[in-house]
Amino acid sequence: MINMAYLEVAKVHTKLGELLESNAKASAKAAEEFAAKHGVNVDDITSLRLDTSLLLGMNRYIDTVTALETNKSIPNDVLFDRVDAGGVESEWIYVSNAAENKVFFHLFGGGYIMGNLDNRRWSPYLYSRETNMRCLNVGYRLAPEHPYPAALEDSITAYKWLLDQDFAPKNVIICGESAGGGLAMATMLRLRDLELPMPAAAVMQSPWVDLMGRGKSLKEFYKFEPELVIGSKLMALLYAKGNSWKNPYISPVYADIGGLPPLLIQAGGIEAIRDEVILLAERAETSGVEVTLEVYERMTHVFQRFADNLEESMDAWKNIRIFVEKHMS
Repeated sequence: MINMAYLEVAKVHTKLGELLESNAKASAKAAEEFAAKHGVNVDDITSLRLDTSLLLGMNRYIDTVTALETNKSIPNDVLFDRVDAGGVESEWIYVSNAAENKVFFHLFGGGYIMGNLDNRRWSPYLYSRETNMRCLNVGYRLAPEHPYPAALEDSITAYKWLLDQDFAPKNVIICGESAGGGLAMATMLRLRDLELPMPAAAVMQSPWVDLMGRGKSLKEFYKFEPELVIGSKLMALLYAKGNSWKNPYISPVYADIGGLPPLLIQAGGIEAIRDEVILLAERAETSGVEVTLEVYERMTHVFQRFADNLEESMDAWKNIRIFVEKHMS
């Protein structure tokens, strides 16, 4: 079954709707492949009539297949180097002319339950391409096998390792998309509370920072992103696993946000979690944090991934580059 939400998006932005349609068809094909391998049909899996682990397995399979297809667009001269970041498997990703001493500390998205170093190369590549900086992609552990606080612990461990490699905090920018953006916020809060050196700044694309799901945009824009709205509830349950969803390290929008470095926060104007992203920026500003909020009209969740295929994506990356140039010494 194909998620037809792209038809609703196409009504407000034709090009974005076309891109989402292509993604939806690729995802549906991958879902059918997974179901066939297990001798069932997709509807049985999504209706939870079968072992619920199949639903997680199917979504991870779809995620891997579609992400690896996107990775094929990465040029052959981009460099990849796996490293052990203090016990956290990570990967350097950078264009050939990248500066050696300036680094993005990257935390990928996937609702804390999906993603790995092999299939999360696209965004780190774009960060490196747009800024000529190196990007350390952190392979943090995933729920439900490793629920909270595993991801946060791994992020802190990898960040400490980075500093131990003689990278100056003033030359490090933390970044992430969706759950990775939420984890970036949680990481900075934890660094502050541990009185460890802060990165120079942070870039967050559609950060998922309220697992409570209280924003009105979840209902207002449900028609554009139904899978995100429904899936986020299961992801929150698997990640928090008995911990309060209002824990500030789980849902940073409820934290005391003072004492953080400058933030660039980007969101889509019709994405389901828009309101919590805006609230995060407002709370940061009230706390005295330098924050730049950019809401792109008619855009959905993490639209930046469309890179050169969408004008708004290109504008977002341009603004990221400008922000980095301003805050990187």
